[in-house]
Amino acid sequence: MPQDARPVLNPVLNLKRDPRRASVTGREAPEAAVVVERLEGQREVLGSQLRAIAGRVQGTHADRRLVAISMFDDSYAPSWEPDSLFHPNFGTPLVAPHRRGYVAELDSAAAESLSEKVSTSQRRDVRISVSRISAIEPIQAEDILGGRSPSRTWELATEGSEGRLFSVWLSPFSSADARASVASSLEQLVVAERVSSVADLVSITRETGSDSDQLQLQESATSKSIARGTREYRQNPFVKLHIAIRDQDGLHALLASGAVFRIDPVRPVIATQTRSAPDPERPVPDEQWHPIVGVVDGGLFAKSYEPMVAWRAPSLVSDVAANRVHGNTVTSLVVHGSSWNTHLNLPELVCRVGIAQAIANVSQGAASRIEFESYLKATIERHCGDTKVWNLSFNEPTDADAPNEMSSLGHEIHKIARKYGILPIVSVGNSDHCSMNRTCPPADCEAALTIGGRVASGSSPGDHCPVCLGGPGPEGLKKPEISWFSTVRALGGTEQTGSSFATALVSSVAAHAFHNLKNASPDLVRALLLNTADRGAYDERLGWGSPCVVNEVPWKCPDGSVTLLWNAKLLARQWYYWEDIPIPPELIVDGKLKGKVALTAILSPRTSELGSANYFSNRLQVALQYTKTDGTTGNLAGTMKEATAPEVEARKEYAKWNPVRHHERLIRQGIAFSGNTLRVCARIFDRDLYQFRNAGLPDELQSDVAFVLTLTASQDASGSIYDSLASSLGNYVESAVNDIDIELEM
Repeated sequence: MPQDARPVLNPVLNLKRDPRRASVTGREAPEAAVVVERLEGQREVLGSQLRAIAGRVQGTHADRRLVAISMFDDSYAPSWEPDSLFHPNFGTPLVAPHRRGYVAELDSAAAESLSEKVSTSQRRDVRISVSRISAIEPIQAEDILGGRSPSRTWELATEGSEGRLFSVWLSPFSSADARASVASSLEQLVVAERVSSVADLVSITRETGSDSDQLQLQESATSKSIARGTREYRQNPFVKLHIAIRDQDGLHALLASGAVFRIDPVRPVIATQTRSAPDPERPVPDEQWHPIVGVVDGGLFAKSYEPMVAWRAPSLVSDVAANRVHGNTVTSLVVHGSSWNTHLNLPELVCRVGIAQAIANVSQGAASRIEFESYLKATIERHCGDTKVWNLSFNEPTDADAPNEMSSLGHEIHKIARKYGILPIVSVGNSDHCSMNRTCPPADCEAALTIGGRVASGSSPGDHCPVCLGGPGPEGLKKPEISWFSTVRALGGTEQTGSSFATALVSSVAAHAFHNLKNASPDLVRALLLNTADRGAYDERLGWGSPCVVNEVPWKCPDGSVTLLWNAKLLARQWYYWEDIPIPPELIVDGKLKGKVALTAILSPRTSELGSANYFSNRLQVALQYTKTDGTTGNLAGTMKEATAPEVEARKEYAKWNPVRHHERLIRQGIAFSGNTLRVCARIFDRDLYQFRNAGLPDELQSDVAFVLTLTASQDASGSIYDSLASSLGNYVESAVNDIDIELEM
């Protein structure tokens, strides 16, 4: 592949040192884990609830039903998972997470037996579980609808030819007989014309003997069959279907059937835009090689940019319905946003584009989420080889009643991104089409880099843009992660404001980072951009700030700093230590540590297929550590408090289950230390592993993690911290940038 001809001074460095590993052994919960003051009262409460469940027949399948196990607020931690009561060996398996705890499956006999057990058992593990469970109750319609009322859910759904459109997850029974009963119930609703199938698969085909510009969309012949989904469900309990419901009575019938676990109204996907010097010359693509950004938007109709088009996918929406203005604007910024905005501090980068015309004007031929997801997957599958960064400047409108859980669209883009190894750059959304002040789907996609907006302060990024939404995302996600200029000039010459345009600016930087880094991965590029952002602390509207403020490009170390990056595969129940990282003399002033350190680590997480509560089933904990003067270990960056704080506090204050860990510390006063090295430590923690039993997965799987560590010298220091660290590590580092040799004067 042709490379950028410009040399990079002080490129970021790959760390090639293997970690030391230390195993962690489990411990049995002690007697002190029993909450004595609640025990006897909960024996009575839970026993009564289980006897009531045993006597209920409605909503059961093959005499089995799903129940919600709600934990007390002090018992949300995975260590309190009630497997002494709910386990396949007892006929009461846990099958899914729930926003207040867990979902279990049991039949009448198991419920009776469990009632006796919670009321009388003296086993310590049983008493611990009983004292920590607040309630055991059947799944309610409120749970299935995410807190919305049936009428509000109906009102929000898009109208289709067969009725209103919904995404539904079938009830995740572990019992094959129960799943067969669910499939039969759903088929009866089809026969009664209460529900019907909708097309959910779009493929891209090429006519025989034609070239790439003759690619066309085709709908799969089997895509209109609910039977296809129920056949898969007989083998796999985690299945999502797209259905049409004719009227509200049909929605109530579906709720009463016990066949579904989650119902999500399908919405249209629209562009993220609001209100709205001489034009720059268009770049010439053959002057040098330029990376490609896939732009999924309203298409490109400006002929002057046609030479920068690397590929075009078949159009999902017609030229008449397409949001042409938005597509042209975003594309011009992706290609050369700095040329349109010479008054702003932006790197001079040029990109080619791949065009996927998929976003329509509001209420004018917009594709439903069902069509859009299939189209996006087919397009990315075809072009993921040469297009690693995808600009998604659109959002699905949400309302104040929307549940604060992972969106269907965000979950689907997560699966596509992880499968095909691409990095989505997604706009956080704008206040004009989201009636809540939090991220707008698919900005909650964990695999994406989500972008917010900032106003300009001179030529630099300033405060939060009031037009753009902020965070947080669901499940403790710190979204947006990055923010940049949201009021810009683009094709057409007028200033426009919206998170779409900040997203386009970040896309070009991410594409060039992919191009410049050796063995680049989506998470490594995300981590590098986060680690070089200009804010030390996270802000729910600004994220960790903007890239390219302190430095021209993220893959180059600015004066006075050095950056190490590496990828690793980690197992749970193991500590990993990257040791013997030399402390550069430029990080020491008057015998104390002084300067700035930043550590970013991003986990590729295992996620719940149900896409709702406890979305992440593993988490990452990291810290940069040093040796104190008394010989003990201290944390230089990363408090590790998420492991010791109560679960509710850890989730709220430390974003415990967020796959992105970013720790930064400015050391002004100096820290006393001993020794001459630092180390990075990391550990993976699991939860809710019962979800993966039916898939035949082992309890321990390797987790991919991307690490970036930056050390910045104190202003009082002299010398080159870059040269010092690179010289000390010697053969344990190499340039992380393509075709760059490091030459040091020894």
